Amino acid sequence: MKLAEGMAAGLVGLLFPPRCYLCGRELSELSPLCPECLAIIPRWDGPTCLVCGRPVEEGVDLCRDCATEGRPYAWARSLGPYEGELRRLIQALKYEGERALARPLGRLLADLISPRRTQSDRDLEIRNPCFSVASVVSLVTCVPADPARLRARGYHAAELLARVVARRLGLPFERLLKKLRSSPPQVGRPRRERLAALKGLFSARRPGRGEAVLLVDDVITTGATVSEAARALTEAGYGDVYVLACAHAVGKEG
Repeated sequence: MKLAEGMAAGLVGLLFPPRCYLCGRELSELSPLCPECLAIIPRWDGPTCLVCGRPVEEGVDLCRDCATEGRPYAWARSLGPYEGELRRLIQALKYEGERALARPLGRLLADLISPRRTQSDRDLEIRNPCFSVASVVSLVTCVPADPARLRARGYHAAELLARVVARRLGLPFERLLKKLRSSPPQVGRPRRERLAALKGLFSARRPGRGEAVLLVDDVITTGATVSEAARALTEAGYGDVYVLACAHAVGKEG
């Protein structure tokens, strides 16, 4: 069966050579993005908050929100701002059925916390603690899907990303959370309203035993969703929760 599937994939590749999703360039391997387009994906290029990962001014460790209120997660990190090519890729993955985009995005996420190190990287690891997370987490999970949206789309973008991250890091993936009810669209709502609407939205499928967990999502907007998911995990007995997302919406409260 696997041999037949491989032959079929090879035939399709010969008849319809893969092309880069962003620029349309013909590719020599089965990949949805060319190296040049991967290189221009927006990234954070300045200092970021040590907790939520949003941009901060030079010399500042914490953003205003993280300095004044606690977070239910240890930290959150993302590739870059939710704009430009990164926004386009995430929307294509979530809404246009471009599931293959989870592979390069998931690999970038895994490499964000487990880069290929050299001897000279040790100082960078000390200054950027996210580099050591891959060695302390035991499980990878994702923010659970809304059941109605999952039925409509047939897949869950965050889970696709999380599974790629888990494979890349050599860690098990498990659906640790379930969504207890449908939630109304949260776009445009202030963070306080989101927190109130999402309270008690998730529960753990099984109790934890103190394991550190890597929680994956596609986009962090205000942070209310990942905060509620992290809270559900810690209340169920899991240890530190680290949040990883493709993008973080800039200009939003944590």
